[in-house]
Formats: sequence, C-alpha cells, structure tokens
Amino acid sequence: MEERFIKVPILFQKLKQAEEEHCLLYIKALGGYGKSTAVQHYLRSKSHLTISGAEGFFDTMPPPETIRQGVVVIDDISFLKEKESIRYLGSLLERSDKWFILIGRSPLPMWLQAQIANRKVLFAVERDLMWDAQQTRKFLADYEVEVTPEEAEQIAADTVGHVVTLKLLAQRMRDGLPYGAEAAEKTRIDLYRYLDHAFYESWDEELKQAMLRLAGFDSFTLPMAQMITGCGNASLLLEKAMTLSEFLQSDGQGNYRMRSILREYLLWKQSSELTGEQYNNLYYNAGLYFELQGDIKQALACYDKSKSQGKIAELLIKNSMKHPGNGHYYETRAYYLNLPKEQVETSPILMAGLSMLHSLLMQTRESEQWYEALKAFEQKPGLSNNQKKEARSRLAYLDIALPHRGSVGLSNILENAAMLCRQRSVVLTEFSITSNMPSVMNGGKDFCEWSKIDRELAKTLKKPVELVLGNFGAGLVNVALAESAFEKGSMDAYEILSLLNSGYIIADTKGTAEMCFAIIGVMTRIHISRKQPQRAASLLMDFKEKVIREGHHHLLPNINALSVAIGLFTGKVEAASQWIADEAPNENVEFYILERYRYLVKIKAYLALGRLEEAASLIERLSYYFEQYQRNYQQIENGLLRAIVQYRMHLGNWKQSLTEALQKAEGYRFVPVAAEYGVALHPLMKEAGDLDLANEYRQRLEQAVREYALGYPKYLEATQTLTQPLTDMEAKLLPLLCSGASLEEIAARCGITYNTVKYHNRNIYRKLGVKNRQQVQVAARQLGLYGGT
Repeated sequence: MEERFIKVPILFQKLKQAEEEHCLLYIKALGGYGKSTAVQHYLRSKSHLTISGAEGFFDTMPPPETIRQGVVVIDDISFLKEKESIRYLGSLLERSDKWFILIGRSPLPMWLQAQIANRKVLFAVERDLMWDAQQTRKFLADYEVEVTPEEAEQIAADTVGHVVTLKLLAQRMRDGLPYGAEAAEKTRIDLYRYLDHAFYESWDEELKQAMLRLAGFDSFTLPMAQMITGCGNASLLLEKAMTLSEFLQSDGQGNYRMRSILREYLLWKQSSELTGEQYNNLYYNAGLYFELQGDIKQALACYDKSKSQGKIAELLIKNSMKHPGNGHYYETRAYYLNLPKEQVETSPILMAGLSMLHSLLMQTRESEQWYEALKAFEQKPGLSNNQKKEARSRLAYLDIALPHRGSVGLSNILENAAMLCRQRSVVLTEFSITSNMPSVMNGGKDFCEWSKIDRELAKTLKKPVELVLGNFGAGLVNVALAESAFEKGSMDAYEILSLLNSGYIIADTKGTAEMCFAIIGVMTRIHISRKQPQRAASLLMDFKEKVIREGHHHLLPNINALSVAIGLFTGKVEAASQWIADEAPNENVEFYILERYRYLVKIKAYLALGRLEEAASLIERLSYYFEQYQRNYQQIENGLLRAIVQYRMHLGNWKQSLTEALQKAEGYRFVPVAAEYGVALHPLMKEAGDLDLANEYRQRLEQAVREYALGYPKYLEATQTLTQPLTDMEAKLLPLLCSGASLEEIAARCGITYNTVKYHNRNIYRKLGVKNRQQVQVAARQLGLYGGT
C-alpha cells in the first residue's frame, strides 16, 4: 500500500523559518523518526540537491560552483569520516547563495561547529519530529486500523512518537492483533530486528563487543568501561558511539548513559552474541570493578550474575568484619540469607555476620541461634589455634555489639573483653559506638543507665574501653561525660564544651569521623539551647564539608537529617518538606532500625507540616523497636512526639503518653530531651496539670520548656489561621493547587477560564498568608483542608 505523508507541524514550521531567514538548519534525531522523508516532502516542488554521507564519505561531490539548485541537503552527516569529504563540505558551505539543510543522528561534529561558527543556525530536535496522538490515529487509519482517541494517546506515548515503531505496530494490528501487551511485545522484537539492519550491522566488531558488555549497566565511567570491556582504547570507542548517534550520551562529568531503547536492544542481543563464558566474564570483571570502588551491593549483584559463588562468600566475609555503621548488612541481606547453612557453619566470621544481620532485622531468635552456633563451633575439637581465636573474638564482639541485647551488663562485658585482649586470647574487629548517630548516649547502644553513675564509669572503664575499642573509642569518655552532663544539667555550658572540644581533638587525630560527628551533634544541641541556631547550623555545615573532603560519605544521610532538625527550630518547614520528598527513608517501603535517627527527624517534619496521621503511624512502628531493644532515650523522645500528635489530633490519651515519657526522663534527670520541644510541648504541660513529677525536676523542666518556647516560637508550629474564610470556589480549587496541578489543568477540570483560576489563586495565597505553592500545601495541611501527599 502507498502511504500518505503525515506532516509534523513543528518541524515544518522550522523548515519554513529557516528557508525564509536563509539560515542553515540542522535536524538531529535517532534513525526511524522520518527526518529525510520529511525534508524531501517539504522540498518536493523545489529544486534541490541531496548528498549522503551514509558510507562515511559523500556519494557525490560536484564542484560547488557548478551546483545550480538553490537548496542543498546533506544527509547522514553523523557518519561522515573521510577527510576529503569533510574538506568538500567546508568549501560547499562557503556558498552563501545556497540554503543548506543538514541531517544527522548526533550533535553537530566539532569539526563542523568550527566551520559554521559565524553563521546563524536553526536546530530541529527529536521532539520536533515525534508524532502525537492525532498523527498516530491518522497513520493507523491508513493501515485500516481504527483506534479511539484515548488509545491513540496511549500508543503515541508507548511508541515515543517514533515513526518506524508505529509502522511496525500498525502492520501487526492490521493483521488482526489488538493493541495490548502481546502487540507491544511483538512490535518490540520487530523493532530490534530493524535495529539489527539499521545500526548494529554497520558497527565494527570492536564497537559491537564493547557496547554489548556495557549494556548491562545504567551508567558507567571511562575506567569502568575499560575494566568491563578490556579495551585500552575504550575512550575512542565511546567517542565513536556518540558520533554515530545519540544512543550514548555523556553528562560532561565523565559519566555515560545509554538511551533506554539501545540498552534494551543490546540486552536482548546479549543472549545470541555472547557465549555463557563471555557473559560470566563480563559480570565478573564488573564485580571486580565495583568491589574496588567499595560498592559492595553492585559487586555482589555482578558476581551473582557471573555465578561466582566463591567471590560472593569472600565479599560477605569482608563485610562481616565491619561494624553495622560501615558494613552493608541490610543492603546485602538477600545474599547473606541465601548462603548455604553448611557453608556458613564453617566460617566464624559469617556466623557472626548473620547473627548481627538478624539482630538488625529485629529477628532476635535467629540472631541468638547463630550466636549459639558460633559458640558451639568454638568448642569443637580439632580446631586450630587460629580458628579458636577467631571464634572467641567474634563471640566477644557480639557480646558487646548485638543491638537487641541493650546495654545491661555491658560494663562487665567490656572489662572481660579487655582481659581477653590483654591475654591476647582475642583480636576484636572494628566497633561502632555511635552507629553514625549524632550522639554517644543514644548511639550504637543506649547508655542512659550509665549516665546515673557517669563520673564513676568514666574512671573505671576508661582503660578497658581504650583497650577493647582502640581508635573507635578515642574521645569516647570525654563526649559521653559531656553529653550526660548536658542532659542532667550537672555542668555549665563552658565546662561541657571544653570536654567536647578536647574529645574532638582526640577523635580527629586518633579516632574516627563517626565519633567526631557525635561530638558535633552534642555541640549543636548546646548552641540551640543557648539560642544560637545559626552557630549550630554553621558548625554542622563546616563539618559536612570536612566529611565530604575526607570521603566519609556514610555520615551524610544523618548529617543532612540533623541539618533539617536544626532548621525546624527556626521554622524552615519547606526545607523539611523537600528533604522528605528527596532523601528521607520511606518507612512504608522498608523499615530498618539503623535509620532510627532519620525516622525521628521525619516525625518532627511531619508535625511541622501538619501530616499528623503519617507521624502517628511512624511513631507506633518505632515504639515497638525502641521497647524491644531497650532504647530508653528514644522511648522518651518517641513518647513525647506521640503525646504531641495525640494532643493535636484531639485524642484523649495524650496525657498518659506525656506522663510516661516525662517520668522516664525524670528517672535519668534528663531535661533537654523534653525541653527542646518547647512551644510544641508547652500547651500540653500547661493543660496536663499534675504529672506526678518531683517538684524540683518539674520546675527545672517547666523553666527550660518556657525558654525554648520563647527562643523558638516557630518550632513544630501548629497554628495556622485564615485571614478570611475561603469562598466555595476557593475551597474547591485549594486541593488541586496542593496536588501540583498547573493552573491550565485546574481551569480545564473546573470548567473555568485560566484568568479566573489566577484570580482565585491570588485570593487563596492572601487568605493563607503564603507566597508559593509549597507554602500553600503546608498551610492547607495545618488547617486540615488538604490530606494528600
């Protein structure tokens, strides 16, 4: 059948503009978008000359002065490589009396950019050639395929307006196959076969092999490409791929990414082009690359694809030698849990790793089972001295580090571990005192009970801690004593800061970045207590810069969360909202106990945003964990947050939650943990009356709460009022504004004009006292006028 030409208006407008202005037009798009056909149709009644560079050189090169046609079309310019043809094009472009149309699949080559630097150039790009629903429906009708406007919209979206893909689909549908999953799948295979002839067969063998191997990765760098492909000239191959078409793109920062259509095609092609051995070698090399980069999750995924079970076990053993703050236990849990039991039982390190993993997953029974298996292994006859020592070392480590065991009896455990270290009976692995939290009191373990006898423990445990923890404990005694004193008010601020600064120097020179972060976290709280939020924020940002410079990127998630928490004191609600959207962990997707600090910050952000139901849900999830794992400090925090949420939701049990939290805080003589909630807590305490607290503690607490409330009147602010009631139309438009719909979309949905929407929009902003969309959503939530996400 003879197809009629279907015009794409945007491209034809650009052709017309370029002709009228007599300027060079460059049309750039992947093959199959109908670039050449569209140009030839536009020029069908005009005298023109077409020269093709499809073979790498021009098929004809008439002397420029002999060309009589007024229009010259240079097609397939992306393939042009021959120097003589390139020189010819340069001389041809000097003819100012000719109108030139250039057609290619990639950005203008560098050599051509220099030649046309002083000329006006108009560009037509891929989106200018894409067929929309109307053109799609018209084209299908030519194939005697009738679809509804809604179906045409879906087909145009699925085919990305690509002419060849649509043609292949039309042939399938003409043969009686309705549009759906089967038609889409068969068209996909048809397109891949088209790509075989249109692209793949024209590539040289080296380029084919390189692209096949790189297709397995979302993005890659040059060093990664070199290691995976084994090509020393990988940079030249990548450059070649980018000049042939825009299938491969670079961000200019050394990162490359294949367009999805090429990547999917090459992944399909792998099965026929690569042998099993080549496939395994490809992913084995990739695994080595990611392992060297420290990306254990990607390395394991690649080793899994290459069937390298030995490398998987080796990598999991290495990971098990790290503490939970640095080890990737959660991310790699599937690989740990898939290890054969018989294999794990031969390795003390893997048994310890699985005991730790199950504890992190809140599977305490399984954790203790692996602990007992390790204990039984240590007692087995016939073990070498090294095997026994390894097993004892792992047991000593788990005695101290298992999260679900809390801190009860930990001082005795530390002293016993120190004795074993002195006897050289054990060699302890790295520890995490802080679990990357901005606290020691509330870090890897909960040390609230220790605060009751903090000075005594500082003396008796100093040497055991230094011996057992090594550099991981550097600065610990100073910061633990300072943080305990801050919570109890047993030292003045200057004395506490002196301890923290001396501890920071020790940790920075002899210890770890994790301990430094804990110290910075306590310092920021002291600055907040002294009405110095800017100083707190500045201190944290300086430390963040240091962390990035030194490569301690595992601390960044909690540093960013602490930054949000500091900002909330001064009412920076929009930043908190953005953090939730972009970075905060999603408790509805997966719940992980090492995210506890970010979860608590998220609850505070939910409160400030008026998202009370979400805050309540997360509070209850954390409550079970905090109780089961004896996280006393966080039980206090979570209890206070629960009370505030219940109070704002007008639930009658808020007073009980408040009483339980404050009585727990009183047991440790802690004040800031509650007082920091200031203006959010003040109305609850005022309304609650007697909370069965000792007078001296209650007076200290009430005074501190008032000071925080006066210093930070916007902290977790609940109040939001309308300056005037909303009209019926404004109340109808408000949820649409909050949902992110454009003014044009709102006008269409409500059957009113764009200007009418603008008028009501201004009134809504004025009545809510806000300046932008994000503030509208926050205010609407706080008023209970919007409950979306």
